[in-house]
Amino acid sequence: MSEGPAIAARYGVFLNVEDPDGDPRDALAQTLLTGELAEALGFHSVWVAEHHHSRFAIGSALMVLLAQLAARTRRIRLGTGAALLPLNDPVRVAEDMAALDLLSGGRMEFGVARGGPFPAQYRHAGVTSEAEARERLLEALAFIRRLWREDAVDFEGRHYRSRGLSVHPRPLQQPVPVWLASLSPDALQLAAQEGHGLMATPSADLAKVAATIAPERAARPDSWRFAIARFFHCEPDHGRAVAHGLAAVRAYPQLMGVEFGAQGRPPMFRPDADDDTILANAVIGDPAHCAARLRLLQAQLGPHLLLLKPAVHAPAAAREALSLFMRDVVPAV
Repeated sequence: MSEGPAIAARYGVFLNVEDPDGDPRDALAQTLLTGELAEALGFHSVWVAEHHHSRFAIGSALMVLLAQLAARTRRIRLGTGAALLPLNDPVRVAEDMAALDLLSGGRMEFGVARGGPFPAQYRHAGVTSEAEARERLLEALAFIRRLWREDAVDFEGRHYRSRGLSVHPRPLQQPVPVWLASLSPDALQLAAQEGHGLMATPSADLAKVAATIAPERAARPDSWRFAIARFFHCEPDHGRAVAHGLAAVRAYPQLMGVEFGAQGRPPMFRPDADDDTILANAVIGDPAHCAARLRLLQAQLGPHLLLLKPAVHAPAAAREALSLFMRDVVPAV
């Protein structure tokens, strides 16, 4: 298959803003360099994760980072991957996203999430449970979307209220594309009602994801938008790529400080996870192997946006892998 815009539009880059060496200034600079490279390589989009209270994942100033990327790029789509609405003031988020959409020339993608398995984020934000976080997420999203299109918004929710509130300026895009970083029943229902995209996280079990989205895709074949993030590493030598990728994935939960709740650990993050389990849920290997994984994902999921989350924590190695992907993997798919 020949390479072209339609193929490139299937792939994005997912940046976790990692500081493996305890040098936050350099870590932020490296994140921006990778985002710039993503545009130069021809990726469809670059997504930046939001995390708080972590020495390793330092993407706490999500909108600041995206503003820098907007200024340094011209074409690539820019996504919040994802904005943690339960931890933030929705009016501030609405204002920041509107300004970013205008400054970027209408390139923003609005991914939202409740906060994931990081209890410290909830605790410091005064959120008492995952159920409350989910409730705040859905309420804040409804509030923000009204602020982007209506004047004098009266909003009466359990957590957020306003009387006659207007936000200016408005986003350039009407509407800004929304993505729900969840495959919960609530998310599936809301996506079906409002036409939002759905997004699966890097650690989500592929077999479970495929089973969950199959009915949704069949029900909405013409309006379906789905993205999946996968841990990614590619080197010319397959053995080295696998060794480096597996080591990085196994180290990731501890570096991130995840604390899984009632839903339990994803299979790839279990202490006894074997190599095959991790590799089945990632895109790791030499170019030929990575191309085969992409064909398998296409067969299992149908049309989707694949977001490559660099598995290795060294930014130069991550950029080399992304370059190899666009040079040798994409043309082989």
